[in-house]
Amino acid sequence: MAKTIRDPRIRISRRIKKDKVFKVKVKFDHPSFTGLGIVDAETKPVFSRAIPVSFIRNMFVYYGDQLVSRFRMSSAIADDPLFTFKLKAIQEAPIKVVFVDNQGKKWEASKKIKFKN
Repeated sequence: MAKTIRDPRIRISRRIKKDKVFKVKVKFDHPSFTGLGIVDAETKPVFSRAIPVSFIRNMFVYYGDQLVSRFRMSSAIADDPLFTFKLKAIQEAPIKVVFVDNQGKKWEASKKIKFKN
């Protein structure tokens, strides 16, 4: 895997009001490989595991200290995915997103929620 994996990035609105629903966007530059490919194209074309499998397995979303959502993925996920979901603004606390790939490596990002009047 030659591509450098950058930390995830979170985007939220600057105008979040208490008890209102707001949108969260999370971009993660992570390649996804099923591992399948042609192993020996010259003698007998065989479609098999040619490269190591690499993909995002889980995404955990925390609002404050509470786990509010968990996304479980498979090797069918696209390269560099963009996730969008909504949350209700119940407190001024950080939103933290944790990604875990199929090899157990972790990446995380967080952004503080502040209310605007």
